[in-house]
Amino acid sequence: WQPAFEKAGFKNAIVAKDAPSEKEDPDWSAEDARNSTIRWLPSEIENAYGPHIADPRTGEILESDIGFFHNVMNLARNWYFVQVGNVDPRAKKLPLPDDLMGELLRYIAAHEVGHTLGFPHNWKSTSSYPVDSLRSASFTAANGNEASIMDYGRFNYVAQPGDNARLIPLVGPYDKFAVEWGYRPVLDAKTPDEERDALNKIAARQETEPYLRFGVSDPNDPTVQTEDMGADAVAATKYGLKNINAIAEMIVSATTKPGEDYTTLKEIYGQLLAQRSREFGHVANYIGGVVRTERIAGQAGVVHTPVLREKQKECMDFLHKEAFRTPSELLKPEILSLIEPTGTVDRVVQGHRQLLGILTNNDRMIRLINSHTLAKPGTKLYTLGEMLSDLRQGVWSELNAASVKTDIYRRNLQRTYIETFGNKLNPPPFTPPTGLPPGFSFPPPTPLAGEARALIRTELLDLDAMIARSISKAADRETKAHLQDSRDQISKILYPDKK
Repeated sequence: WQPAFEKAGFKNAIVAKDAPSEKEDPDWSAEDARNSTIRWLPSEIENAYGPHIADPRTGEILESDIGFFHNVMNLARNWYFVQVGNVDPRAKKLPLPDDLMGELLRYIAAHEVGHTLGFPHNWKSTSSYPVDSLRSASFTAANGNEASIMDYGRFNYVAQPGDNARLIPLVGPYDKFAVEWGYRPVLDAKTPDEERDALNKIAARQETEPYLRFGVSDPNDPTVQTEDMGADAVAATKYGLKNINAIAEMIVSATTKPGEDYTTLKEIYGQLLAQRSREFGHVANYIGGVVRTERIAGQAGVVHTPVLREKQKECMDFLHKEAFRTPSELLKPEILSLIEPTGTVDRVVQGHRQLLGILTNNDRMIRLINSHTLAKPGTKLYTLGEMLSDLRQGVWSELNAASVKTDIYRRNLQRTYIETFGNKLNPPPFTPPTGLPPGFSFPPPTPLAGEARALIRTELLDLDAMIARSISKAADRETKAHLQDSRDQISKILYPDKK
């Protein structure tokens, strides 16, 4: 953080020292409020934290005690390997070397120090960099792989072998901007109003400099996601999948040692599948997304803008092409035969269930229904009806073939599709989590909109007709049984009282 404070006019604003031994200073204590510390805590928790104590009268930050739980090293190792293990030659074999682990811990420390300085998470920063720039050695050396180290971008999974791009975040352009706004004194201001005017001029740079923009967590806005990378989720995920597939090729040799079991292989393989699902989730969240741009009265432009129809269609097409297909490149017997006798089918269907849940989330469907209220007259929108039709046509694309044949993964996807829509039309009773503290209530989920209910019912009717026309084309016994069972399940959903 020193360069950011130097730019704001402060030299040696932050000084780090080793804690003195008892012999060197018998009166020194980490509990002394005059000492801000970073402490290593013996714990299996995979996290770190950066609190601070502020003077409630002025907001002045007085002291902080950053905590590193021991197993944050495991978290950092897993993130780094499954995101960029194919890109950094040092990461091709576990455990990671000490110098690399040191860099990862330095990144985490810088993030937590940012919190102690008063900076919240800035989820907008990763979506401000063009994807191609993330493959540039010069760009990432100067700017890092996210505009703010206070984001959760993690590591640069867009970079490819040979790019020499930076992989680990830096204190970025937004962070330097935030230090300038929050810490640099306005020496020529004689009144609070004059100081406000000067600060507003600094803040106004966000209009023309996207790297300086800020965004809080917002489930409506796909540009403020966590664990994402770059301004184009589809392009970033294409690069991410290349790395994931390459890591799958080396995962056994990277995670095993003669004389040891396959525990690490199993853990890392699960993390690799989770990274794949996470990247597909970034794409899915653009469908029905509404981008929020922080503005105040007097500034030009609107606050809420629906994602362009063309972008939403591109995302849906990409999900059908990549996310909903059988990931044979990851379903390798040479991996699976070492880690589990069963469970692989469930791993895949769980990823599909998660994606279907994102796409058919009640709040997302409400946004699609309401998107016309935010768009300019004449704008062609991606409607809920079109989205649901595209989803059905993609998930059940085999029904259009002259001979219908599905594997177990596609059959499970299609079963999950019917199950998801069944739970929409006939939702199970809401049961709040158990063990909540006294006085704490858990709100029920957003109810299904009437428009969405009507369209989902129509989709199931259309699907039933498609299946009825296709049963005679089934190429094997399993596919035929699946199609017959699917019709039966649809009937039970649409006509639950029918005997």
